Amino acid sequence: MEWYVNNMLRDNLDLAFKNIRERLSRSILTLLGIAIGIMAIVSLIAIGEGMNVAVTEELSSLSDTILVNVGDGFSIFSIGSVKESGEYLTERDISDIERIPGVKEVTTQLTGKGILQYRNSNVSVTLTGMDSETMKLQHFSENLESGSLLQENDRNKIVIGAKIAHDYFDTEITVGERVKINGNKFIVAGIFEKQGISGVISTDDIVLLLPRDFEEIIGEKNIYSATVTVYDINTVESIALEIERTINENHGEDDFASTTTVSSILKSIQRVLDIIQTVLVAIASIALVVASIGIMNTMLTSVMERTREIGIMKAIGATNKDVMILFILEGMLLSIVGGVIGTLLGIFGSKGLIAALTSTVLSHNVDLQPVVSLISVVLAVGVSMIVGVLSSLYPAWKAAKMSPIEAVRYE
Repeated sequence: MEWYVNNMLRDNLDLAFKNIRERLSRSILTLLGIAIGIMAIVSLIAIGEGMNVAVTEELSSLSDTILVNVGDGFSIFSIGSVKESGEYLTERDISDIERIPGVKEVTTQLTGKGILQYRNSNVSVTLTGMDSETMKLQHFSENLESGSLLQENDRNKIVIGAKIAHDYFDTEITVGERVKINGNKFIVAGIFEKQGISGVISTDDIVLLLPRDFEEIIGEKNIYSATVTVYDINTVESIALEIERTINENHGEDDFASTTTVSSILKSIQRVLDIIQTVLVAIASIALVVASIGIMNTMLTSVMERTREIGIMKAIGATNKDVMILFILEGMLLSIVGGVIGTLLGIFGSKGLIAALTSTVLSHNVDLQPVVSLISVVLAVGVSMIVGVLSSLYPAWKAAKMSPIEAVRYE
């Protein structure tokens, strides 16, 4: 019995391959439809997984970090903005945070508005005061296009973002140029490269200077935010709540300041990435639906063209089941080959898409690589096979229901 089944399967496969080869042009167009749909899905999943990995690696090392902000707290969309209310953290707030048990280190970020003058043009810019140690902790040196970061003994030097250097003025600013901020002379020590959407802190339109120079320009120490690191990552949430309570008590308000842990930021970003990936894959799946219609159309055409052949097969003993299996195998073979080709194209295509994103939108410093797991490959080929089988069911059923006498007479 097993020998008979194996022979039947082999004969059906041979016949299916023969029929595909005889209608090669149509078969290639059909499997290309499947390949394009699978390619889109595989490449989008690979890029989505790659972005998840890149973000996790970027932020997981900061899992012991708490961000403290005046007002509603951290928001990716409000980075670099200045509080119009003029409310800032105080030296007392910082001292109280440092005294909380479990706190390892507190660094501050000063923020204010200034007028940057270059040659005969002026622009309004956001000034950020930060000591050299905090600059190192933020890994700003990795984002430099030219020049260098500031050192603690530097005076009247700044580092500016790519937009300020290249876009804001008729003539581009280069390292070593002299500019004025609120009438004070500064030398441009470094220029950040364009970051696009990478990183938690955007440096595209930043003017970075040391705290003492900041205070001379602004006239006061505007502590816009603080970054707190803790000894034990298991205490991050409880310390964050204690920081909020302490600062709000100092200012007599329930919501003067808020805290955000980097771990919660990571989770939020991952949720957003998951939603985006799901939507994109759903859109790409439309191509698979179109491809399945293409398979059904191809198989129905094949049934019409082979009506006489089907009649002869049934006349010499082929059952309805045999005929159905034959046409389902043809559809399945087309979809499997298309699925394999689509998977390979998706793997290589995702690398090309990432290269294009890196050169146009993302920072060159972002180590973004497509992630293609074995499960993704198996699912892609499996889904293509299922699509092929389902699309072939109706044509196969139609072929199986043919009357052998009428089919043989068909011209």
